[in-house]
Amino acid sequence: MRSSRRQATSPTGHAASGWVRGQGSPVPFLIPALLIVFAVLIFPILFSLIVSLFDWPLSAGAGDRHFVGFGNYVELVQDPEFWNSLKLQLGFIFIAIPLELALGLAAALLLNREFVGGRVVRALILLPVFFLPIVSGMTWRFMLQPRYGALNNFLLALGLPEVTWLGDPTWAYAAIITQDVWRMWPFVFMLLYAGLAGIPTDVLEAAQIDGAGFWRRLRTIVLPLLYPTMLTAALLRIIDALRIFSEVYVMTEGGPGMATSLFSLYTHRQAFGYMKVGMASAMAIFLLVISVVFAVTLVRKNMSLEKLEEKGGGR
Repeated sequence: MRSSRRQATSPTGHAASGWVRGQGSPVPFLIPALLIVFAVLIFPILFSLIVSLFDWPLSAGAGDRHFVGFGNYVELVQDPEFWNSLKLQLGFIFIAIPLELALGLAAALLLNREFVGGRVVRALILLPVFFLPIVSGMTWRFMLQPRYGALNNFLLALGLPEVTWLGDPTWAYAAIITQDVWRMWPFVFMLLYAGLAGIPTDVLEAAQIDGAGFWRRLRTIVLPLLYPTMLTAALLRIIDALRIFSEVYVMTEGGPGMATSLFSLYTHRQAFGYMKVGMASAMAIFLLVISVVFAVTLVRKNMSLEKLEEKGGGR
């Protein structure tokens, strides 16, 4: 009797080995998490995919829908506004995110040292990240207001003419990019600063003793070691930039005309402007595919770097 009790209660006995062999399964404990993942992730994707196969006019009610298969996707690729929104979205990504990476890297290199008030400075830099997107958009809209905005008042003080920032297509597009860079470059700074803290100081000191200057250390040591962190930061920012909506909608509502109608804004217009839920769902699936392509590309690049480092370490 004693031996059986010891066997049941011993952490190294048959009871523990029975758990490992499958006699006690952890699946029941995973069911709540799996249900949550299904409810908030898998089900919306499947529902959007199903809706994208229907001609579903929102104004006609839920019952008036017709199965069209891939007709919505065919109509999308023939829509010039769809390609315009995709072009604006990709331009937004390839302009804003490199600027954020450059500013974040420069700030991380500059503040990667101890000085008086350093913690306060680093904390203040992060403040824009905690702004709600809609608050950031409203702030910039008021700043760029043509008559009473702070920027135009500054130009008038210098004797320069007023500029209708959000009324001109080029300036409006530049304004939404500037707003995003202002709000999100501290996020990139935070990631890169953490990455710099993980670089061994003895390697940098040895290179400095060997006569390597700042730019040579940056090019040959810092950037190669920081590259995986930069890829991670770029991936997170790309995924976030693909779904940007609130701040742009508050600033311009996609205007003037379609000058700032990014992909998410044009999806919103298809659903609630043109009342085409099926078309909007097709655009959402298209956006999901773009996100997956970016994610897989950057993750595979990061994994290839890790394998290369492992081979180098093995040698």
